[in-house]
Formats: sequence, C-alpha cells, structure tokens
Amino acid sequence: MFMNYIQSASRSIFGNKPIINTLLQTRTKMKSHKGIRARFIKTASGLKRKKAGRNHGNGRFANSELKPLNGYFEVEGKKDLKKLLKYF
Repeated sequence: MFMNYIQSASRSIFGNKPIINTLLQTRTKMKSHKGIRARFIKTASGLKRKKAGRNHGNGRFANSELKPLNGYFEVEGKKDLKKLLKYF
C-alpha cells in the first residue's frame, strides 16, 4: 500500500521512471571497442594487424599478388586506438 503511494507520487514528479532508478543511478562502465579488439593484437611494442583482402574473393589473383598480404603489420595512429581500447 505504502509502496504504491510512493510509486504514484514518483510518477507524477519524475514521469514514468520508477523512483528506485532515479535515486540509485549508476555510472556506465567503460568498455573496449569490440571491433577493434577483434582486429588488432597487442604486442610489447604496440599493436599489430593483418592486411585486408586475404580471406575470400581472391581466386583469380596470382600468388605474387597475394604474398604481400601475408603476416602481421605494425599499426599507425596508435593514439586514436588507445581511446577505443581502454581495457585491452
């Protein structure tokens, strides 16, 4: 009974939000960007990545064209990526 009175009073003051949500608001957690986390590998010197164009649709290319796409490469613009990878 008393809880119904509080909920109806809170709806008139705060709108349709329950009073519990308005009183106990929690901060959102910082999360790392999932797309970048999947594409990059962390090393001691920084980050490394694979080059694009190696997975599919390259059957007509010569081996000499595909060979430069093998392996991992150093990443440029590490400062921008650090913002997206807080907990990586």
